[in-house]
Amino acid sequence: MGQYWKLINIDRKLASRFQGLKLGEFLFGTGPTRLVRLLAMPRKSPPYDRSIEERHSTDTRDLGALNIPTDILEFVFEEFGFEPHDIRAIVSLSLTNTFLREIGQKRLWDLMSCSVGAWWLDRLICVGDYVDGDDLPANIFRGEEEEKTLTGNHDDDDDESGGARIYDKFEVSYLDDIEALMSWSTMCRHVGTGDLSRKERRMAKEMVNPDYSWDGRPETEWILCNWTMAEYVRASAVAELTGTRCNGPWTHNFLSLGHVLMTQICWSADPSAAMCYSGPITRGPWAGHYFGIITVDNLSRDNNCINKQPWRDVTEKIVKEVLEIWRCDDPETLANHLRQADDESDNDRR
Repeated sequence: MGQYWKLINIDRKLASRFQGLKLGEFLFGTGPTRLVRLLAMPRKSPPYDRSIEERHSTDTRDLGALNIPTDILEFVFEEFGFEPHDIRAIVSLSLTNTFLREIGQKRLWDLMSCSVGAWWLDRLICVGDYVDGDDLPANIFRGEEEEKTLTGNHDDDDDESGGARIYDKFEVSYLDDIEALMSWSTMCRHVGTGDLSRKERRMAKEMVNPDYSWDGRPETEWILCNWTMAEYVRASAVAELTGTRCNGPWTHNFLSLGHVLMTQICWSADPSAAMCYSGPITRGPWAGHYFGIITVDNLSRDNNCINKQPWRDVTEKIVKEVLEIWRCDDPETLANHLRQADDESDNDRR
């Protein structure tokens, strides 16, 4: 037994399905990993650092600042938009002067952040088809119109189909995490072409490529943020569950920050989940909240995050729950030393 589930992005007015309709079918596949790219905001490029060793450099980028006010230069860059020739113009102009590069990098990041990380700080909830429209998480809707549209059941409107309005309000599509990245790549297709040196081509590509790197330090690692609650979970702890290493915000394809998120946002009036795990996974405490994936150091830099201080690290609590779920239903994905001695995965599914 088990109910069918839909992942709903309330802000984008989108409903998505994974490969497998029941929670126990898709939670342990690779589908939830797609959420990582949708929620992750790339690092901002560090300020361009001129070579100190080359004191007699003939590089024109090291010839000093321009005698033009910064606000005027920023206005010039803001005139460039999302067209491929605009992106190329920003990069070309940035390569001519150190000061221009700093301004150009900021403009490129502003444009990039509007394209990649398409679901950054959106409200997400995964609802089962047994959900009661009068029993949704509190305070997840904005404004009377949104609440009126998404709460309640169809039988309140004499609709013969019955069921909760939120479950079938939006057209369902397959969860696509590549579209936004490909869109940005298309906009940058002319970058690094033309009469440029090898070094300039490399620098041009670095300016437009989304940076999801991690240098291994705890203060710069990637985290899943519940912006509503000002709580976060560290990617490194999730990677330890499978005995793998972090690749930026990505861990194991079958147990990622996206999987962690899904364990916290499912909501229904019925506990059936087609799983061996018997905990309250269908009453997710984070259902309908705002989410993003960012680095720890950006909690004190990003204005959206600064306004939510202080942040609380709930990694230990959440990862402990995730470990219990995977021990019950998918122990083979876990690191050997974390698997239970008695494999209960053959028990009848609920």
